[in-house]
Amino acid sequence: MSHFLSIGLIPKPIDTFPPHQHTTWEIVLYTKGKGVATVGDQEIPFCVGTIVCMPPDIPHKERSEAGFTNIHIHATRAGVPFPERIPIFQDPVDRPFFNIASMLFREFHHKAGHWELITQDLFDILILYLSRWRSAERPHPQVEALRNLLVAKFHDSDFSVGDALKRVPLSPDHLRKLFQKAYGKAPIDFLTELRVNEAKHLLEIGGFPVKEVSQRVGFTDPYYFSRVFRKVTGRWPSRYVEAGA
Repeated sequence: MSHFLSIGLIPKPIDTFPPHQHTTWEIVLYTKGKGVATVGDQEIPFCVGTIVCMPPDIPHKERSEAGFTNIHIHATRAGVPFPERIPIFQDPVDRPFFNIASMLFREFHHKAGHWELITQDLFDILILYLSRWRSAERPHPQVEALRNLLVAKFHDSDFSVGDALKRVPLSPDHLRKLFQKAYGKAPIDFLTELRVNEAKHLLEIGGFPVKEVSQRVGFTDPYYFSRVFRKVTGRWPSRYVEAGA
């Protein structure tokens, strides 16, 4: 396992960072601007969300015409799960890597109770994200944008797949085909699955009448919700827990 050592950031845009190197891994997330990172003899273009994993003992530098900022994380060389010389990733549009890295920064610098355990756990989550992205083919960025919208808005009864398709700058028909290819189901079926899964969770918790459950998962009509729920699960909502969910 790779061990977290430290985290820092560049708070205000700079246009260059001179050549330097470390005996540790440095994982750099660019948070503003665009430019070029030179790692050894390789030039790597970066923009907001680019993640460059800079190996130990290799000189690197950065330049940007308009300036850049970043978050940089140092970790022991052992156990970093990337055989490539310079692993490069892109944080998705909902910025999970940035969000976790920001939490890691706060915990490391505040040093409140149990901060060593918390920072290592947060760092491990970042490494898991990188491992996931390395082992899986990333979908088209607009497909990811559509999926993120569906996940973020499925509780909203005023939200529909048509609304989501209008927000993503791609032909709706083409986007549907790309989504189907990436996730094996149409966007409407993906949205329905999100809503039904959340409904199952609420029913298992207990204490919510079917009408309230339907409203919490984006259905205005509890009767329509019940029909959809039964079509997906084979059970009526009122009988779901009784039947041994």
